[in-house]
Formats: sequence, C-alpha cells, structure tokens
Amino acid sequence: MEEFANGATQVSIKTKDGKNYTRILISNSMWIIAMRDFTDLPFSLDEIYDISQSEEDKNPTNRGGWYYWDNWGKEVFP
Repeated sequence: MEEFANGATQVSIKTKDGKNYTRILISNSMWIIAMRDFTDLPFSLDEIYDISQSEEDKNPTNRGGWYYWDNWGKEVFP
C-alpha cells in the first residue's frame, strides 16, 4: 500500500456483510486512526473482510480535515 503522508495510508474497507467504507486513514500500517465523515468507527475490527487501496486512496484530492480518534496525551501521559 502507498502512503500519502508520513506514515499515513488512505484505504477502503469492505466488511463481512458486504458494506464498503472509503476514506479511512491508517497509521504505520497498523492502526485505523480516522475516517472522513465519522466521529467513531462504524464497524468493529472483527467485521473487516478486505482492505484495499483505490487510485483516489493512493493520491487523495483532499489530504486534510481529518477528525482523529486519538486521546494519546491524556491516556499515555497523564
């Protein structure tokens, strides 16, 4: 998979029930950290059937405006 920013890869995910989700941001090939238009992940990780990358994912026209789900500062460094 191709990254478009330091450690960030945009992907599309298909769930076991056949739903397709796009514009998902993965960090360091390990963590789903954001998804456009969603404040929470709309599926559980065990529902993932396939992760792919379209041409738009590889070179997204919109590279900013993510709503990140992290809470690192509060949980890791109280």
